[in-house]
Parts: sequence; C-alpha cells; structure tokens
Amino acid sequence: MLMPALQIHAAETRYSVDIEAPSSVDDLLKQHLEIMRWLNSPRMNNAEWHRLLQSTPRNIEDLLATEGYFSPVIQQSIDSNSEGKVGDAPSNTQNILHTAKFTVDPGTAVTIQDIDIHFIGPVSQQPPGEKPDPAQLKDNWLLKPGMRFSQDRWASAKRNLLTGLMLQRYPNARITSSKAVIDAQANSVKLQVEIDSGAPFRFGQVEVNGLERYPRSVVDNINPIKPGTPYSQSSLLFFQSELQATGYFSNVEVTSRTDDADPEAAPIVVNVTENQAIQVGIGVGASTNTGARTQLTYQDLNLFNRGWRFTNSFKLEQKAQSLNSLIRLPTDKNGYRDSLNADLNRIDVEGQTTSTLGTGVKRSWGPRTFEQTIGAAYLLEHVAVAGSESQNNYAATVSYGLTLRRIDSELNPTRGYLFNTQFTSAPLDVMANGKFLQSYAKVQAYYPITRSTQLITRLEGGIVSGADNAPATYLFRAGGDQSVRGYAYQSLGVADGDAVVGGRYMVTGSVEVIQWLTEQWGAAAFVDFGNAANTTQDLKPVYGYGLGARFKSPAGPIGVDIAHGQETGEYRLHFNLGVTF
Repeated sequence: MLMPALQIHAAETRYSVDIEAPSSVDDLLKQHLEIMRWLNSPRMNNAEWHRLLQSTPRNIEDLLATEGYFSPVIQQSIDSNSEGKVGDAPSNTQNILHTAKFTVDPGTAVTIQDIDIHFIGPVSQQPPGEKPDPAQLKDNWLLKPGMRFSQDRWASAKRNLLTGLMLQRYPNARITSSKAVIDAQANSVKLQVEIDSGAPFRFGQVEVNGLERYPRSVVDNINPIKPGTPYSQSSLLFFQSELQATGYFSNVEVTSRTDDADPEAAPIVVNVTENQAIQVGIGVGASTNTGARTQLTYQDLNLFNRGWRFTNSFKLEQKAQSLNSLIRLPTDKNGYRDSLNADLNRIDVEGQTTSTLGTGVKRSWGPRTFEQTIGAAYLLEHVAVAGSESQNNYAATVSYGLTLRRIDSELNPTRGYLFNTQFTSAPLDVMANGKFLQSYAKVQAYYPITRSTQLITRLEGGIVSGADNAPATYLFRAGGDQSVRGYAYQSLGVADGDAVVGGRYMVTGSVEVIQWLTEQWGAAAFVDFGNAANTTQDLKPVYGYGLGARFKSPAGPIGVDIAHGQETGEYRLHFNLGVTF
C-alpha cells in the first residue's frame, strides 16, 4: 500500500524596521543605520537581530550628533508576529516577522556660539596685508556664529582654512589642534582651531622626468616660474596646463617637492609622458556648412629632431577642399611662438568658386588671457562667379591680432567674455592688386542668470577699406553655423546675378539663453541677426531664431539647432562644437 507524501516546509523568519523621524534627519537614519543595512543580509539571524536592537539607539545618537543634534529622545518598540501556515500541508510550521520601531525626536540642533582661530608659525609674523592674509582667511571661515553645527560643515571649514595657506607660500601648513566644545544644555558649540603655517617656501630649479625624444627646451621655455618665486599652487597648475597644450605630451604632472627641501629653493618636479612623434589619422564627418567630409592628417612632432611640429592635412568636403601644411616651432626662451604655413584651398558656395594658394609666417606671444599675433602672408586667388568673368587676384599682407580671454573655463565657459580683433593690410601697390585694410572684431560674453540658466551674447563686425583692390578672401559674407543661423553658409552678402559675393561691411550677432536640465544636458532658445553689404545703407540685418539642444562634452559644448530664417521662411539644421576663439 502506497502512502501519500507529505510536503515539509521550514519556517521563515523575516525582519523589518520602521523609522519615524522628522524629514531633516529621516534620510540620514534610513541610509546609514547599521540595522537598515543588515535587513537584506543573508547572514541575519536572531542573535544578530538582538545585537542590533541593543546597539541601534546609540547608533542613532551618533548619527544625529554629526548633524548637530546632541539631545535626542528615542523610543523603541519590538513586535513579533506569526504570518500563518506555509503552503497547504497539514503542518504547524509558521513564518515569523520581527518588527522594530524607532520613534526619534532629534531635539534642538546646537548652533555656533564662538569661534577661535589661531595661527602660529611664520604666517603670524608676516606684514599685514601680505598674502595669504590670516585676517582674510578668518573672514572667509565658512561657519559663522548662529549657524547650525554639523560634522560635514566643521570638516569642510577646516579643510578650506588649511587650503588657503597650502595653496600659497605655505605648502606644509597643518592643523595642530581642533576642538568643538558642545554645551548640550545650552544647545551651543564653541569652535577652536590652531594652525601651524610651517616655513614659507620659494621655488627652485626644475627637474624633468620622462623626456626621451624631445629637447629639454620644450619644457624650459614654457616654464613661467623663475627661481626664487614664492610658492603658489596656481603657478604649478598653470605651468602644467601650458605643457599639456603644447601637444608633445599625453600626460603631464607638475608638482613641487617640499617635504625634505630647502624652503628657499623647493624643486619643481615635471613628470611627462611623450606622445609618439609620428601620428597619422583619417576621419570622416559632416558639417551643416560645407557638407560631408573626409580628412587625412599627418603629424611629425619632432621635425629635424628639433621639436618642430609639422602638420599636414588634406580635407575633402562637398563644398570645400583644402591641403594645409603648418610648421610650428617650440616656444623660445623669450616666449615667442613662431609658425610657417602653406595652404591650397577651394570653396564653392552660393555661386562663387574661390581657389587660393597662400603662404605665410606668424609670431604669437603672451598668455592666453592676453595673446598677440603678428604675421605676413602672400595670397594668389582665382575667383569665378556664375554669370561673370573669372578674376585673378594677389596680395602681400601684414597683420596684427589680439585675443583677450576672461572666462571661468575655456572648454565650457559660464561667466566672462572673449574678445578678438584682427587687422590685415596690403600696404604696397607693387605687391598686390591695390592697397586695402581689413578690420575685424568679435566679442562673446557669458553670464549665469541663475545656477541653471545661462545667457550667451555675441557681436562681430568687419570693414574693408579699399574693397575694389581686396581679394574676395578678405571680403565678408554671413550666414551659417557660427554666423546667422537659419540661413545657408555664406548666403548673406552682395547679390551678383545668381551668386552672392562678399561685401565691404559685415555685422552679425546673437542672443541665446540655455536652460540646463541636468549637469550635462540643456535646451537653448536663440535669436541671430546680421548681414554683409557694400554700403552701410544696404547693411540691413536679417533675423534667424530657433531652438536647440546642448551637451557639455570633454571637448567643449556641442550644440544642435533648428533655426528659422525670417527672410527666407526656411528651416535649417545647424551643428556646433566647442568655443570658436
């Protein structure tokens, strides 16, 4: 005789915690209480549960203390319930649910009553007003009387105070003592901090590690720090960014050794990882201005083993083709950055085909905040306009340029302005079709309306004197991604039959508002205006307006826009990458 099998189920024990607390501390307790972290642990058992029940009130007190609550009232209750039979088997096995409830009244948070910040060491003996100024560091102390005390704020305030010394002159500064004296009955706290500045440091000589193929001069000539200069962390960071920008290195680290160094000559340590001298690249892409693109590049970072950077680029686009060669010499000991270039270009836009062959030399100097450039160039040009006879032009020119950068970030600026002006002249009749002067200026400003709303404005203009003698390359047209959105690339200018050619005058501008929806993504609304013409009377602005999306990429802001040209009634797609200065 066969007996039916019985299903046997083991009892299951579960655990639950209920926290009742004000919203100001509720998340803190639920995220950081040890008992909350154990709830989903497979190692939870009755013994561990009872241990946690005993330790949780103290755990709550410790967490509340970090936020300035030192007199909490904590009520605890425990309940165990059976949850019924398991399955349909005739068994008395039952599930058990253990529930712990904690009702928390944090009480009144302590507030800061008194602050005592004391400096010892050489910084306490320096002349008044000399940087870093202890009086100013005290004024910048983050915790003010009457503010609620918390451990995070206390730690952050001490860290900022110490950083104020370490960044400038006193890299070995340290906190020798710090106290937060709590009076729980009076709900107040007295803060005491003592900082030893240590010796003031000055920079010494430079040690370079990692150079193999490039000459030492590529580092030394970039170095803006002279021996004997007072220690400054910002100087080291600027030196590092300048070296990184040279293109010779994939990684750069600039520090100063102060632990065991002479305070009067702390060595600057430069560690570099070199890029390969020969680099070859191929790329494809597209531009809403000039169409689909294929590009080949060849780069030699150590031409003739002298650290000269040679770049050769061949670019094929639907509306433009170019072959460009550039040799850039390393920065010399006087801070000059020299370059030589040769270019062959062809562009076919709006019924005008322009082919140019040019060569030139250029010298730049000064920091990026105030960069100046002078140059000399020679241009041969062939211009064919639909319905007109082709024309050959030539010009030997000299030029001067100035760029000011006053922005908080070069890749993704949020505040400040950029300004650029250029003057290009053909001064000699015998070396050009005739004398002319091209003057150009552009300013772009950034302003944060709120923490998540940004205003960007742009205004540019140009004038050509002696336009009858100027090659088409030096005349102005407008329209396109970086000009007046809503209009085709270089479609705004002087009408010549079925074509649009350049004019003597140009003005364009833009007002754009970006609403950042996340740290990286935003939506934009904009209005562009501008035109190009041969006379000021004909320089009547046309308008384009639209909406777009913005993304903060590591290479700078990326923008995709849909713009409506009021004059043409057309909608156009525009794409922008980076800050064009």
